[in-house]
Amino acid sequence: MGTHLKALASRANPKQVALFPLSGTVLLPGCDLPLNIFEPRYLNMVDDALKSERLIGMVQTLEDGMLTKVGGLGRIIQFAEMEDGRYMVVLRGLKRFHLGKHVKSEAPYAVANISYKGFEDDVDIHEDNDTPEAFSASKGERGALTMAMKSYAKTLGVQLDWDNLKQIPLDKLVDQAAMISPFGPEDKQSLLEAKTHEDRRRLLIGLMHLYSDAPYGDTPDGGGTLQ
Repeated sequence: MGTHLKALASRANPKQVALFPLSGTVLLPGCDLPLNIFEPRYLNMVDDALKSERLIGMVQTLEDGMLTKVGGLGRIIQFAEMEDGRYMVVLRGLKRFHLGKHVKSEAPYAVANISYKGFEDDVDIHEDNDTPEAFSASKGERGALTMAMKSYAKTLGVQLDWDNLKQIPLDKLVDQAAMISPFGPEDKQSLLEAKTHEDRRRLLIGLMHLYSDAPYGDTPDGGGTLQ
């Protein structure tokens, strides 16, 4: 499956893409993002995407209403229409992109130029990795992340299946945790834009400890509001 996804990520190079802006949400390559679509303009966007390459660009909106300059290109891999008209979709992250200028369009949603400069290696994330997890990461690297996750989970008051988490490769675990952790928009964006998985892992650990030290609902310096 990895070979297919890498080929798909390599050939999916739209110069323009429909944008789905959503604060506090980022899409990383190789990860899946479930979405509940209910606004008419974005229902229209999904309809149009299903008629073509099924591609959508995820970007964040910031407090000033501006869009972030880096987003994630995703492909619809699951789709269901609810009885009340909502769409339930799952996006598979292909690669990151730089957001360019908006383009004129008759569509009710935003469309913008994008480029992939600097993110060429994102496609490699989709490669099959047969290396056992025990040999792919040091115990210290995984142990530091586990400690941070336990501290943050305690702050949030959530229970995690630690036995199941042990089976997830470290890089994949970092990316998934970066996507689902309820950090502020600026912090989520920093995780998205991290140059390497090592950089993202270190930043994620730091943020988890930072948010663990703050009362739930408060915002650490430099971040947004916990959702």
